Amino acid sequence: MKVFKFPLLSITISFAIGIIVEYYLQWSFATLIISLFSCLGIFCFLFWKSKKALLQNSLFGINTYLLAFTLGMMSFYIHSDVNLKNHYSKKTFEETNSIRAIVTSTLKPNTKYNKYFITLSHFNDSIASGKILLYVPKTNNETLHSGDEIWLNNAVYPIPKAFNPYQFDYSKYLEKQNVFHQIYTRENQIKIIQTHKTVDFYIENLRNNLSQSFDIHHFEPKTKAIIDALILGQRLELDKETIADYSNAGVIHILAISGLHISIIYFFIVFLLKPLKRVRFGAEIQLLIVLGILWLFALLTGLPASVTRAVTLFSFISIGNYFNQPKAIYNALAISAFLILLVKPNAIFDIGFQLSYAAVLSIVLFQPFYKKFYFSDNKIAVYFTDTVLVSLAAQIGVLPLSLYYFNQLPLLFLLANLVIIPISTAVLIGGIIILFFNFVIPDFAVFLGKILALIIDFMNKYIHWIAQFKNGIISNISFSVWLTIILYVVIISFIYWLYHFKSKNFKCVLLSVFLFQMSYFGIKFTENNAYELIVLNSKSSAITIKQNNSIIAFTDNPEINLEALNHYKRGTFSDSLLILPMRNVLSFNDKRILVIDSVGIYKTSIRPEIIVLTQNPKINLSRLITEIKPKLVISDKTNYKNNNTIWQATCRKEKIPFHAIAEKGFYKLK
Repeated sequence: MKVFKFPLLSITISFAIGIIVEYYLQWSFATLIISLFSCLGIFCFLFWKSKKALLQNSLFGINTYLLAFTLGMMSFYIHSDVNLKNHYSKKTFEETNSIRAIVTSTLKPNTKYNKYFITLSHFNDSIASGKILLYVPKTNNETLHSGDEIWLNNAVYPIPKAFNPYQFDYSKYLEKQNVFHQIYTRENQIKIIQTHKTVDFYIENLRNNLSQSFDIHHFEPKTKAIIDALILGQRLELDKETIADYSNAGVIHILAISGLHISIIYFFIVFLLKPLKRVRFGAEIQLLIVLGILWLFALLTGLPASVTRAVTLFSFISIGNYFNQPKAIYNALAISAFLILLVKPNAIFDIGFQLSYAAVLSIVLFQPFYKKFYFSDNKIAVYFTDTVLVSLAAQIGVLPLSLYYFNQLPLLFLLANLVIIPISTAVLIGGIIILFFNFVIPDFAVFLGKILALIIDFMNKYIHWIAQFKNGIISNISFSVWLTIILYVVIISFIYWLYHFKSKNFKCVLLSVFLFQMSYFGIKFTENNAYELIVLNSKSSAITIKQNNSIIAFTDNPEINLEALNHYKRGTFSDSLLILPMRNVLSFNDKRILVIDSVGIYKTSIRPEIIVLTQNPKINLSRLITEIKPKLVISDKTNYKNNNTIWQATCRKEKIPFHAIAEKGFYKLK
């Protein structure tokens, strides 16, 4: 018996699970080595033994998956920068640190700063490695580019964790990209030593030249941003309104080059090269041309993760089709995912990676049933039917992930995709053609560009029209990791029933639906019986009290805190949110909380257990502690850093716990 008889998809899943487990368990290198060699030894023994056995040995299969699982753990350990001997985090941090590094990539800027990833070569005059997030003021005289070797002397700060409960944790997001610290620089503080002509340097130069070739068209900023996103994979110039419209319409995937765009290019090339199959060695020539164009396009876009992932997938699909393998798509999915995770294990945590493979796998699994819904043999009718069915299949595949990550469900995605997919196809193919003529026949390119601009303008207006429907999207949906897993169990059991159309299999579908319902009710029951008070990490004072399934928020600036409050309401599966003005005295679980604001007036007769200081009150904290004898002092984010330092010293002297929201984050009391 050979290992290749085992499904590659299952082995890849085992490998991916191993990566996730190592991320959370953080096993040591010695433990991983022992585990790996143990599994490898058992594997070799069972492999040798199974060759002599007449019947298949299930232990061999289990060990194969266990070996893939252990390899996944080892791969994650090896690719974790913090495990490197010279990683900067193992060095001594000073108040200001001498840093020498190379710029590796440019990120989407914010209102004040340009953002870059830099890879360190020296840290405080010693050899170092690791990546850091660098903020450079937009007023800086020089703009940094990939390949620039820079020197700076600056403080290094940890990337702050999520400000408030259930908000997006940027630190966790960057941690999964091996980035743990950040640097804020002042204007003209960075010195560019030299420029290294690395791969990143050439790719960025190529991408910039291609983007600048569209300057002859004098496109509107929104149009140019769409072209850069669709053709060059650059979303840096997309404005918030455009992103919001595409997201609310359920077609945000259009703006990120991924499997959809690569599939358009792939099938378009295959269609054009179809006559080659009639000539000798035509199939081989077609394969080489398809692979060449796909990877050339990936190079033009700068080899971002989403494009590399999609091109790798369709490369294996092309190879599988060449060898006429009916199940090549499943092997292509498995091998491409395995290779990507082998080179970059952190990709498993990338939302784009999860969404793209979930969508493609769902489309492939539902594809055998498409023909049952064809109502006409007309090619146009078949095309639109396929568009609807593919969109629906993809939406089913990504539904659990969309609910978990984005907490929303667009209801008009079919209406949007029905129009946008053919239009975006025209924009993508037309844009590539225009890109070619920009360098060959500029005047003809300008003529085509005017048509392209009209198409993009119509696409944006149509998306904006769809996004305006208030009932077209269900937002702020409460969803958890466990519900995501169970919902995938429901989908998998449903697909299994479609392939094995038996009543007993349908019972499994009903059982999985029942399990999902019970899981939801269980989470809802647990959350509804939770009582907690939270002092939010906000520029405007805010305190929430959760009782059963309702939340009462006390704040004088609800507009500033509304987003954080909605995140908290959704994350706790609460049904209602009541916002009231801030009060000086609050009660929670028989505990009294005294809120002292800028006025600095309070009653000593209250005898609170907790004191919350807000808006820099001018008080004698030592005397206050002596009079009231609280058990805890909290300083919210509205207070000055100097005041926090003084209050912390006072509390340490009085042996009272002190919690500074600005330093330690939000405070939770249960």
